[in-house]
Amino acid sequence: MLQWRVIVLATLAVLTMLGGLIALILPERYEGPEIYRFDELHAIRALDAVGLFLLAFGSLLAWNAGRVWQNRMYGR
Repeated sequence: MLQWRVIVLATLAVLTMLGGLIALILPERYEGPEIYRFDELHAIRALDAVGLFLLAFGSLLAWNAGRVWQNRMYGR
């Protein structure tokens, strides 16, 4: 019993979170302009913000995939 909506949501969640993690691990020279500087060694850059957004969005997609799966399995 394949549930295509769950499979698509879960796949999008994994790909989105993977993109977010890749955006967070890039070296500083690729991260773009500074948004906020803590000190001379630490700063939040544009791609860090994009990575955090992608991780949050991917988590939301994964949560929705689980909710859709539970609704289909248990009829809630």
